[in-house]
Amino acid sequence: MRRPPQLRRLPAIAALALFAGGLLAAGALIAAAPDRLSPRTPLAITRVLSQGPHAGDCERCHTMHAEGTVPEPHALTGPNDNSLCLGCHSTAWEGGSYGGPWLYDGSDHGASPEMVWPGPVPPARVEPGPAGKCLNCHDPHGWRDALGVIPFLGLVREEGQCLACHDGSPATSNVRNDQLKPYRHPGQDYSDRHTGPTESLPTDFGITPANRRHAECVDCHNPHVARSEATLQPRPDAASSLLLGVSRIAVFNGGAGAPPGYEFIPASDTLSSPGGDWQLCFKCHSSWTTQPSGQTDLARALNPNNPSYHPVEAAGRNPNISGLAFAPGWDATSRTRCGDCHGSDDPTTRGPHGSLYRYILNRPYTASSAPRMTTAGEICFACHAFAVYADDASPDVVLAGSRFNAPAVDKGHAGHVRGENVPCYACHETHGSTTRPHLVVTGRIPGIVSYTETSTGGSCTPTCHGTESYILNYAR
Repeated sequence: MRRPPQLRRLPAIAALALFAGGLLAAGALIAAAPDRLSPRTPLAITRVLSQGPHAGDCERCHTMHAEGTVPEPHALTGPNDNSLCLGCHSTAWEGGSYGGPWLYDGSDHGASPEMVWPGPVPPARVEPGPAGKCLNCHDPHGWRDALGVIPFLGLVREEGQCLACHDGSPATSNVRNDQLKPYRHPGQDYSDRHTGPTESLPTDFGITPANRRHAECVDCHNPHVARSEATLQPRPDAASSLLLGVSRIAVFNGGAGAPPGYEFIPASDTLSSPGGDWQLCFKCHSSWTTQPSGQTDLARALNPNNPSYHPVEAAGRNPNISGLAFAPGWDATSRTRCGDCHGSDDPTTRGPHGSLYRYILNRPYTASSAPRMTTAGEICFACHAFAVYADDASPDVVLAGSRFNAPAVDKGHAGHVRGENVPCYACHETHGSTTRPHLVVTGRIPGIVSYTETSTGGSCTPTCHGTESYILNYAR
């Protein structure tokens, strides 16, 4: 929260001393804003206040004289609700993530009756009508912890503030539990890397010149704007309502395999139509920033100009694929989100906060070409039909949903069809291929040695058997 230009400043200790009696009588106020390392006294409040953005601004919220009017509790200049904050914080997006009351009042944090600070530190809010108040997350006097004054007038530092509620109560999702799982975004692994909502440079999210990579809650969620999907169901190419009001990266795709052009779009840009969740992921998972060695440049892999790609930014290249080839609810025209594969293994919790499965997948997947039995519970078969690609009990009429099954190819497709026990990973890239159709990859063992395609079919030379030619089971 940014302090507005000052009209008049009083020394903080002097101002508090003038109405210290009123503060001492208002025990709830003192309990809500102490210096954690000092006794809960007006002097302790003043010590923290003097180090924060409201230093010297006591008179903006408190009055020393009632001047013939009935005083508000705690000697406030107005009702103890959000209107008191809006008296100064009236410019949307000025130095923060607050986009104004029209956005906040429609958000889950602004509208939900469950939006009440649960405590225990600071103490739980229990006064009448506390739901949706700014004071559930911010204290105008400030708070301290062992590291010093907490930024942004927060009650708790960084992700700890969000997890006070998003641990299953009062929020129904248990993000805290996901953050304890072996594969997760590293929000709790560091402190003080996130520098606020003005982050806009590739170096803010990169490993060079200094490692500034971070994945704090507010990198993906704006608490003043986010709302549940129940109130807004976006199209596959639109931002989830849980991700509204955060910065993102737009891409301008070139030829196959070429790094795209990028444009940083700030959170305050409410005129540009937000794209899918990939725009958010690209802040860290693309060549817009400097990625760690070995991490996939997803902007390049998902380029719709590639010979093949998962249909994230655009529908797939093969609109005539048999409907048999897909799991229920999916077809050749479907678009996918990053969140369709990456997320919690707990179906009651959304988002890629953490998972028991590697790569923060919501289903298991072993990125290994070693022979193994393919199971229907693996991530690929959330969209692709297990009966077509990997079930050796399926009749030929079902297997015909794949171009690599009978009658096109006598041998049958991968998976464990015909007992070969070859996993999807042996022959396919995950996100996209800059050089080959059908996400085909060569060089893995077992896997594909060479692959060619013609207008009516093609040929494939794998490591597990000789060269096979095939024809299409369906029109391209």
